[in-house]
Amino acid sequence: MHLRRKSLLGGSPWTRRDVLRGLAGGVAVPYLVPSGVLGWGGQPAPSSRITTALIGAGSRGRQIIAGGDRVVAVCDVDAKRRSQAKQQIDTAAGDQSCREYGDFREVLDQPDIDAVVIATPDHWHVPIAMAAIRAGKAVYVEKPLSLTVEEGRRLADLVRRYGGILQVGSQQRSDEKFIRACELVRNGRLGRVHTIRVTIVGRPGPASGPWTPQPVPPELDYQMWLGPAPWAPYHKDRCHYNFRFVSDYSGGDMTNWGAHHMDIVQWALNADGSGPVQVTARGKRHPTGLHDTFFDVEAEYLYPGEVRVLLRSQATNIRTGGIRFEGTEGWVYVSREKIEAEPKSLLTTQIGPDEIHLAPEGGPSTHMGIWLDCIRRRNPKGLNAPAEVGHRSATVCHLANIAMELGRPLRWAPAAEQFPNDPEANRLLHRTPRQPWAI
Repeated sequence: MHLRRKSLLGGSPWTRRDVLRGLAGGVAVPYLVPSGVLGWGGQPAPSSRITTALIGAGSRGRQIIAGGDRVVAVCDVDAKRRSQAKQQIDTAAGDQSCREYGDFREVLDQPDIDAVVIATPDHWHVPIAMAAIRAGKAVYVEKPLSLTVEEGRRLADLVRRYGGILQVGSQQRSDEKFIRACELVRNGRLGRVHTIRVTIVGRPGPASGPWTPQPVPPELDYQMWLGPAPWAPYHKDRCHYNFRFVSDYSGGDMTNWGAHHMDIVQWALNADGSGPVQVTARGKRHPTGLHDTFFDVEAEYLYPGEVRVLLRSQATNIRTGGIRFEGTEGWVYVSREKIEAEPKSLLTTQIGPDEIHLAPEGGPSTHMGIWLDCIRRRNPKGLNAPAEVGHRSATVCHLANIAMELGRPLRWAPAAEQFPNDPEANRLLHRTPRQPWAI
């Protein structure tokens, strides 16, 4: 069953316009996995390849789609990038069958597309993911999951309500080194963990001085690129990679790299459904120019159990950053490049059958491979970075940005997802989207 079939309650088929109305007005469309996944009515069996579409054809999108199954479509508001991605996909497939779209709603209309990979700028992650879940598509969405705490909560709740399959691109959860480090922490091998030191990649955006508007390139649908963000005149340094340094579209490297490493902190502390209770943060920002996100960040979180998390961003002599867990009986450091520990015997200690194991079901797999397998088996519980996890990990990063914005320490109630008795801070949990993109 797919988007153009009638709903279980009867009535007319859903169209692109219906999807948009649902996105703007909260209409609930039952989550129905496409027939090509389920093997109904003579369709391919569950073991067959999942048909996917790439939404957001920048360098990251073209990188991760290589791990997909059968890519049948690409969507981007930049026609040049869209064409480049199509060529790459067609070359890999050995044919010219990949279809091009400039509007994600047209992708969601296609009955032969089972799943979408969302690699757009951050401000588009939640609106597109919500529309895709409502359209019955499985979703793989890049981190950070959200631009604000409130929209992340709305998406996580929607996915739960629909029984949707959504994997966040926090791929370190599928890396054996990070799995090992978190298992050591969760199983008490370090004793009582008291301090966690996090280093993230951080650098200021390049556009820090005066600027003037530029003509919109003919290949770019700039109004669609802005989407729910406030209207602003075009400049090349707003778009493509540099969007992450503009606070209307991203949270800077606090959410870019922070979402990766704070996700591992959350996992190790068994806080996937919770978070810290206090945050203090400071950083720098350009007084003028397009790029206004914080850099040279220092943040301190307090978690239950008196666990302190000390985060620092660093611009030089760093590849991908890393995390050091310090306990009363030893420490472990993990990054994408290596894992180290003291005592060294921690790296060879066995995790018993009755202890906590964090590796995905079925043994090692790629992060996208786990997602595809969950689609085939119709098993959202097999995901290792589902929507709730991605929401909570992004939230931790948003908290630091809010603390820097206000210039003061903040208390946080993770169950309520509110700053207690702090209306000024609570106002920053939400932004009003530009119409018609309200979620």
